[in-house]
Amino acid sequence: MEGPPLHLVQAFVAVVRHHSFAKAALDLNMTPSSVSRLIKTLERQIGVLLINRTTRAMSLTDAGQRYFSDCAAALQQLHHAHQRARNEQDLPTGTLKLSVSVSFGRAHVVPHLSAFMAAYPQLQLDLLMTDRYVDLVAEGVAVAIRIGNLQDSTLIARKLLRNRRILVASPAYLAIHGDPTEVDELKRHECVVSTANHDGEVWRLFGPTGERSFRPHGRMRADNGDAVHQLAIDGQGIAFHSEVTMAPSIRAGKLVQILPRWTGRETGVYCICPSRPMGPSAKALIDFLTGRWKDAAVSGMVDQLAEDGV
Repeated sequence: MEGPPLHLVQAFVAVVRHHSFAKAALDLNMTPSSVSRLIKTLERQIGVLLINRTTRAMSLTDAGQRYFSDCAAALQQLHHAHQRARNEQDLPTGTLKLSVSVSFGRAHVVPHLSAFMAAYPQLQLDLLMTDRYVDLVAEGVAVAIRIGNLQDSTLIARKLLRNRRILVASPAYLAIHGDPTEVDELKRHECVVSTANHDGEVWRLFGPTGERSFRPHGRMRADNGDAVHQLAIDGQGIAFHSEVTMAPSIRAGKLVQILPRWTGRETGVYCICPSRPMGPSAKALIDFLTGRWKDAAVSGMVDQLAEDGV
């Protein structure tokens, strides 16, 4: 025998819990007469009187009491099933494609990925590490981490870290060629030039007297940030590179910041998504990384995360 429709059972449970047809009707957004008809239909379908009614009061029959106990428990179980299904929908699953630059990815993302994957065993990660511009929509990237000024206003962005470019060189290079004390002195130094984007061809420096533009010259050029980083460490010249990328080597004594009062304009490290809202897998990854960066005090540059996120 097929049981009565769920809405009849829900109406019955509401009446019993409220001890009133009128209050149950308000809860169900119905009229009291409609609720009364639902209860009569339920009783007729199961063939049992559930509620004794008078003009002044109502009471459950013995069968009604047992039926209420069973139905209330069943509805609670059904509510838990719905909630569990919704929660599982929000869990990070499937494949997450992440884009990040080579240098930043190597220093600040890859070291944390094993721990992240252990925390989310149902997730698969497709990591795209490149210094070229990645079209998130065309390449199916769910989230990208980008450094510098953002040019595509159609993307959803959230600032994760403060950042600016700084001038660095190795102690060995400075021991041979001297430590410049003025911007004009850069002209006589070897520079490691980044050709990954147009900004590397002209260094725009901001300092005590405003903005200075300098076109670097040197025997070494590279279109990869990791290469520029390593060439600077190897003593090939002065580099103008992201602070978050250079910071570990500065702390380790492999590089020295020169002309510290002259830096690039403050930009940032951003989480970029092709659309709002951010998917649960992307959000889990970004929250995990920023938490690890805070614990590690990444260059002291971790910003307070925006409450609304992306």
